Amino acid sequence: MVMWLADPVFLRKSPSVRTQLILLLMLAWVSLPLLFELPLSVCAAFALLWIARVALLFTSIKKLPLWALIILLVATSVWVYFRVGTIIGRDASVSLLMLMIILKAFEGETLRDWQILLLAQLVLMGGGLLFNQSILMAPWLIVALFCLISSLGLLAGIKPMMAIRQGAVILILSFPLAVILFIAMPRRNTPLWGVPQPQQSSVTGLSDTLESGSVSNLILSNELAFNVIFDNNAIPRNADMYWRVMVMGNNTDGKWHAVKEQYTDEDTLQLPSRALLEQRNDSKMVGYELIIQDDHGRLPALDQPLPNEQFGFSRRVGNVVRVNNSREGLRRVHLYSQMTPYLRQQMDQGLLNYYTQLPDGLNPETRRLAKQLADKSGGSEEFINHILTYFKSSHFQYTLTPKRNNETQNKIDYFLFEGHEGFCEDYADAMVWLARSIGVPARIVIGYQGGEYHPDNKFWQIRSKDAHAWTEIWIAEKGLWKRVDPTTAVSSVRIDKGVESALPAEQRAGLSSAFPLLQKYLDNGQFYWQQWVVNYDRGSQKSILSWLNLKNIPVYVLIIVIIIAIVITSLPLIFWLRRQGNVQTQPLTDGINLLKQTIVEGEESELSAIGPLELQNILAEHNLLNEDLAALLTQYINWQYGAAGMPDMRSQRKWLRKMKKAVRNL
Repeated sequence: MVMWLADPVFLRKSPSVRTQLILLLMLAWVSLPLLFELPLSVCAAFALLWIARVALLFTSIKKLPLWALIILLVATSVWVYFRVGTIIGRDASVSLLMLMIILKAFEGETLRDWQILLLAQLVLMGGGLLFNQSILMAPWLIVALFCLISSLGLLAGIKPMMAIRQGAVILILSFPLAVILFIAMPRRNTPLWGVPQPQQSSVTGLSDTLESGSVSNLILSNELAFNVIFDNNAIPRNADMYWRVMVMGNNTDGKWHAVKEQYTDEDTLQLPSRALLEQRNDSKMVGYELIIQDDHGRLPALDQPLPNEQFGFSRRVGNVVRVNNSREGLRRVHLYSQMTPYLRQQMDQGLLNYYTQLPDGLNPETRRLAKQLADKSGGSEEFINHILTYFKSSHFQYTLTPKRNNETQNKIDYFLFEGHEGFCEDYADAMVWLARSIGVPARIVIGYQGGEYHPDNKFWQIRSKDAHAWTEIWIAEKGLWKRVDPTTAVSSVRIDKGVESALPAEQRAGLSSAFPLLQKYLDNGQFYWQQWVVNYDRGSQKSILSWLNLKNIPVYVLIIVIIIAIVITSLPLIFWLRRQGNVQTQPLTDGINLLKQTIVEGEESELSAIGPLELQNILAEHNLLNEDLAALLTQYINWQYGAAGMPDMRSQRKWLRKMKKAVRNL
């Protein structure tokens, strides 16, 4: 039995099981990046719900009742709260969004429901980009957009192969227009996807505590930490690049802890202003731009960074640079530094006590060695040289897998007198112990040292394998801190050429790619992706306009140029869509089917069995047969069954436009 409904009936129909399965598979693809970022328990809940929804496709259960959906919604919200710790913020919001979208699929029965689900997945794509903006997200996003376009075709009733072809063509023809809009749209000074960073997240892997194994374990991951571009294509020596991130000042329970990061009152040698720097040629002063993933506002900076004039940046104790408002995502930061191993500071008694404290009773042999070296030294710098000479003459080894004695609390004694093997943190730890044992202020600095230069594109890449720890010793005679890297005494090649050159062959596995040529292209691609896509801001926009010689033209001329570019890049897509419409359209059939779908409920086979006269009777029975519809149906009958035959295509399309208008008036 056929029945008339006030709402369009075709939106109340259910897509085929195959189409629903394809849409659920697309949801899995869109959620894939989030499964690597969100808590495992949230991902497990999503996976179970997704499997359950797929299983329902092959049963007689079309959707869950409202009461069951409400219970699941409350349960998932509570689950997210207890697993994430909040329902506010990036992690919690995206977790809830992902789970609510899969719950929406449980009530997905009609075409309208699945259309809403499809659009919700578009929002979820943006959630994935909040967590990860690497170049690997580009192919994922392209495939996701392709699936979205093709799925819209499937829901419109297009056959799968035709929907796939149309999705590919639309994506390709839309690309030039997308590029123009991406370049031309007004930009802020920061990327649009910057959101506050959760306290528990960590990007670079550098911790605010240091103990044996902290840096050596980090080396093995070899993940990208940040990219650097030096002003005027400067190429500093590896040995001069010490990227300071944190300063360790307090030792408790065998661990070093970062100093409290207050605003600094340290005098960095009265460095000149940024304006003067651009007018002078100082070989020790460099400008550089970092492209870095925000790690709680920590910015690696060369010794010694200038006060930055950009809003929101500051220097803290230990002359480290911090962003005042930490947020997720990549940053582009420009800094100036004087590449000097010295840092001036006013040392009062409180600071003197802080930087000389050590746990009581530990490492007695180390204390005796420090006194012996101090007795034959005429000052702090000579004492430092004696320590470095001790490392050189005692045949210490630089290794990722040093011998350690976990049964003793006197770990520095074991390292200095028995083990004789260590990584950078071991040598820095021992150096500070030796200095503080005789009352010389000392501290550990952790960050990165050196980097890999890419001459083709003139940028540096610093990875986790470049993580390093060194020391700063107080030179009382000069009233300043001096950078002292004890690693140079046992492996100078580590500082000059990088960690791979310093390690035995068996310990280099994983530090370099098995496919160096492929890695080179990936590194270059990652650099350009970060430089011109992820971090495309107002400054990048000005650079492109300058390159196109459009920077200095009047604003109204620039707007006209942009409009012309948008029109030109839109034309191929517009022409193709019009051509597809002309090729595939059957105006009379489309018009009569539109009318049937609007007023009659039933399967496709039932609708196809309804003729124009029967349709006319249904309209009359429900008092819907007005003059316009009666005339259109009469004309349809005459063309389809009359002796005059079918009119030309122009007349048919005109009839279709009238039919669409009449249907809207219903």
